[in-house]
Formats: sequence, C-alpha cells, structure tokens
Amino acid sequence: MNANRMKGNQVKEDWKYVAMVLDRLFLWIFTIAVVVGTAGIILQAPTLYDTRMPIDIKLSEIASTTAKPNVARPVL
Repeated sequence: MNANRMKGNQVKEDWKYVAMVLDRLFLWIFTIAVVVGTAGIILQAPTLYDTRMPIDIKLSEIASTTAKPNVARPVL
C-alpha cells in the first residue's frame, strides 16, 4: 500500500516536472514569436522609408515662413 502511494507520488512529481519544462519552453517560443512579429510589423511601416517632406510642413504658411526644414545653411 505504501509502495503504491510512493510510486503514485513519484509519477505525479514527474508529470509536474514535464509540465513545468513544457510551460517554460512554450513561454520562450511565444516570447520570441511576439518579439519577431512586432519587429516585423514595425519595420514594414512605410513612413520609415518615406523621405518626402510631410504635407503639413509643406503646405503650412506658418511653417514655411518660420521654420525651414531640410535647408542647409552655409557655414561662414
């Protein structure tokens, strides 16, 4: 009777260990998938590669009279 209980407890502990290992493995897989997916989505943003001047700066009267973006000033 006692041997069966000890064997049952050992099997139970073994399954707990297997569950813990699988849980940790799937946590890492999930974390890597989320990081790679997020980076992939962010790096596909068209605004990262758009070199045109923003339309609000291009068409704004205030911006055109006060701030001159992308204008190189000569060094004296």
